[in-house]
Amino acid sequence: MEKKTKKKAKVAAASGVDAAELQANLFGTGTLGLGGGIGLDNPAGEKANEETALTERVEQSVEATESQTAESPTASIEIRIQGREYNFQNVSYGNSEHPTDELLTLLKEFPSDTRIILIVEDNATKNAVDELERLLLEAGFTDIHR
Repeated sequence: MEKKTKKKAKVAAASGVDAAELQANLFGTGTLGLGGGIGLDNPAGEKANEETALTERVEQSVEATESQTAESPTASIEIRIQGREYNFQNVSYGNSEHPTDELLTLLKEFPSDTRIILIVEDNATKNAVDELERLLLEAGFTDIHR
């Protein structure tokens, strides 16, 4: 450990920098170090101003996002695909009791910009997923996510 400190002191002495100043810059309070201090070339006021400016930018971004959401709320619905059937609002469609056409009739009541989230179960068949996506696109829905 003493050898490393001596090497740092020699390097610092050769460059005209005090060893304590070098250690502070590298390990504690400096801008190059790992510490959270103010650093030797960054007064506390500048660091506080930078943090305040960053906080203000984040708050403005959040406010802008919230105002966009308030202006244009987009509905979101989920359809779970299990095997060859589609579960929407606790009713299974795509069988003899509730055909897929019944699901499409129900979905047409939603605006076309509605976000449709498809939850694909492990036992869902690829044909069932592809068929539902095709039917949704034909019905005018474009915001479809898996």
